[in-house]
Amino acid sequence: MEDFNDMKIISTYTTKEAVADGFLVRVADGQSKEAGIKYPVYLTRSVWDKYVEVPEGMEGEQDLSGRLWDILWMFMWAAKTNSSSLMMFKFNCRLADKGDWEQNERMDGDRMIRTITLKAVIQAQDFDDPSPAIFIMKPQED
Repeated sequence: MEDFNDMKIISTYTTKEAVADGFLVRVADGQSKEAGIKYPVYLTRSVWDKYVEVPEGMEGEQDLSGRLWDILWMFMWAAKTNSSSLMMFKFNCRLADKGDWEQNERMDGDRMIRTITLKAVIQAQDFDDPSPAIFIMKPQED
């Protein structure tokens, strides 16, 4: 049997580095706490860019904080009935019908309203910080 204590780490990519590089977006604590989430929340850049940023042409009818709230609120509702460190949850998102549908998106009657499936993982915040954090991403992301 192999002894893993003798193994050497040859490379790490920390949460701090991913935020600094723009691959993760840290949600402001006030926004997540307002939704009832007590741990830090990070979204992948692809989730932030597609589902939080207001799409071109929708600036007058939607705002970034409202779109973020939808994700956080639906995560919180799903988390209340889940005891696992990994879960999938759904929310509805208004997006322009530009033919950019992804495998985690379904039409909800109107081609401008999509039911989105996201994945949430709760794990250590970073290599040097074992406190819990929530990472929200598309189902095919790690």
